Amino acid sequence: MEHKEFVRIVPKSKTAILFIHGIAGTPNHFNKFIEFIPEEISVYNMLLDGHGKKTKDFSASSMKKWKRQVEKTVDKLLNEHKNVYIIAHSMGTLFAIEEAVKDERIEKLFLLALPIKLFVKPSALISALKIYLGKISSEDIKVLAMKNCCGIELSKNPFEYAGWIPRFFELFAEIRKTKKVISNLKTDCRIYQSEYDELVSKKSVYLLKKKTKATVNVLEKSGHYYYDKNDFDFLTKEFKEFILEK
Repeated sequence: MEHKEFVRIVPKSKTAILFIHGIAGTPNHFNKFIEFIPEEISVYNMLLDGHGKKTKDFSASSMKKWKRQVEKTVDKLLNEHKNVYIIAHSMGTLFAIEEAVKDERIEKLFLLALPIKLFVKPSALISALKIYLGKISSEDIKVLAMKNCCGIELSKNPFEYAGWIPRFFELFAEIRKTKKVISNLKTDCRIYQSEYDELVSKKSVYLLKKKTKATVNVLEKSGHYYYDKNDFDFLTKEFKEFILEK
């Protein structure tokens, strides 16, 4: 599966929509959402540095590079458009919040699986092991969803993953930083957490409602990567309203 940016800059468009995927993720996570965006709106579905490549490329990247890449992309879009909406998943939500706190021209946020508090379930580790070993049943839809959302060409050499450890420690630091600034968020923000998220704690919902004025929804049958059909129907309905509302 290819992992590439999708960029559609519409001349004289007032609005641009930026998509930011999660750690070790892929722009493909948002493909179905892009289908609902009117042609007159600019779209930038970005690929973070070190993603879409091999295990070693991911190890060689850094949180600093990702944040700088997002910042430059936001600046570019704001220079060409009156306002910017950001749709983000997992780690990408942390970048979205930071940018929105810095610049009020970021008019709206649509955030999926915001990792304000982590809790890694054993099922997440089992799914990752199945993907590593290549032993995935066609009926194991949650593992397949995780595999499809992985933007890294995985190596069979376990030692190559040692370079991933610093990237995840950087993620933990970024989560702590976001906790300190999230109460400053004034942007129109909609958050969608999953009841059966394998990586994000259920306590995140309580913290987000306490610390923000955002609208927080819970997808009752979904996980970090997998969306139940009814939940996804609800999510796409919300997304279309989000795009069209002024």
